[in-house]
Amino acid sequence: MKPRIPPKLKKLSASKQMRMDNLLERNREGRTTSTEKAQLKEIVAEAEQLMVENAKRLAAFHKRETAKVPSRAIPVTVWLKPEPVER
Repeated sequence: MKPRIPPKLKKLSASKQMRMDNLLERNREGRTTSTEKAQLKEIVAEAEQLMVENAKRLAAFHKRETAKVPSRAIPVTVWLKPEPVER
C-alpha cells in the first residue's frame, strides 16, 4: 500500500514571521508602542488561527489513516540486529 502524505501545513509569510519576532523581542524589552502592541496582537491571533487549522488538518489526516487499521490489529515492535556488510 502506498503511504499517504500528511497535509501541507500553513504558516505565516516570512515577512510576517520576522515582524512578529521583532515585535515580540521589543515587547520583552518593554519598548513597544501602543500601535506595535496592537499589530503584535493581530499577528499572534493570525498565527494562533493557523495553528488551530493545522491541528484540525492533522487530526483529520490521522483519523483517515487509523481508520484503515483492522480493528483487531496489534501494534508490534521489531528489533533488528545490524549485520556488517563485506565489500
